[in-house]
Formats: sequence, structure tokens, C-alpha cells
Amino acid sequence: MNTHTKPSRPAFLANPFYTIAGWKALAWGLLGMAVATAGSMAAHLHYHGLMHYGSAPNDAWWCYTAEHLVVWLVPAAIFYVAGLLLSSSRIRLIDVLGTTAFSQIPFAVMNLFYLPEQVQTFIALTPEELAGKISQESYWLPVVGWLTPSLLFLAVVLCWLAVALKTSCNLRGWRLLLGYAAGIIGGDMACRLIISLMYK
Repeated sequence: MNTHTKPSRPAFLANPFYTIAGWKALAWGLLGMAVATAGSMAAHLHYHGLMHYGSAPNDAWWCYTAEHLVVWLVPAAIFYVAGLLLSSSRIRLIDVLGTTAFSQIPFAVMNLFYLPEQVQTFIALTPEELAGKISQESYWLPVVGWLTPSLLFLAVVLCWLAVALKTSCNLRGWRLLLGYAAGIIGGDMACRLIISLMYK
């Protein structure tokens, strides 16, 4: 008798890596990143870092592709090193790469919120212009409201990355928190530094 049960949808969303990991997770993750990259190009949305998005002076296709690769590989590399240093388990690189790649799939949905022309104009504003527009013109308020749900998909990415680290590196407690902080905060800073070189 088969004792394996298919996880419920909420359980899969909470931790997809019970059923998918390794090469399979990597394949789905790369497909998701390809879709997300195409969406970024269509929306003229650049990934300045893991948690920073907006317009950029380089609209070449390779720039969008490189941004997504950097946002995937830098946190993955930090997670892998954290696993080697903090975990007593055997860490497989393919598991770290696969789970972190799969974790980025929600970006493909998030990018859809940036497709409307009004949103593209909005994200091209400088912080000073943005503050003035929002305070002086109610016209921009619906744009802000439209973009707010997109944060949910960023939150899913960040949650899945935590589960990816926990699952692929077998980390718990303070070791998990330390590795996660290094990968997300340190990774975001490193991504922004590397990606900024593409705009010069």
C-alpha cells in the first residue's frame, strides 16, 4: 500500500520542497526565471537587488537576464557557504541551487503588476519626483494601490528562501536565522553592488 500522500495546496505553498528538490526544482526554477525575465523586459522593470526594483539606464536583454541570474546565484552562494559552516549535514550544491531557483518563481507573477503603462511611468520617477507626485496628484494613488498586492509575491519569495535554506542545509534555530540574514540582507547588498556595474 502506498503510504505517501499528496500534500495539500496550503502545505505545498508553505513548503514546496517536501515534494520537489534537486534537479527537478532547478528545472522549474530556471523556467520560472525565464518567464520572470520576459515579464521584466515587457514591463521595463529592472531588479536592482533581491528586494529592490525600478527603472535603469540599460535596457539590453542581457541586462535583464544577468540581473535575474545575480539575484538567484548570490543568495544561493551565501546559503551554500552558510550550510557548509553551520550545518553538520552533508550539503549538496544542487539542492541549494534548485530550491533557491524554485523560490524565485513568484517573481514571474509579481512582474505582471508592472505591465500597465502608468506603472512603468510611475517606477521611472526619481524619489523626489515620486514624493511630489503622490502628495500633489491623487492620479497616482490608484497606481500605488495596484502595486501593493505585488508585495505578497515578494513575501512568498522571501518565505520560500527561508524554507529552501532550512531544507537544503538542514539548519534550525539561530543557525538558520544567521544563514538567512546573511543570504537575504548581505545577498541583497551584494546583488545591488554587482548589478550597479551593469549600468555604467
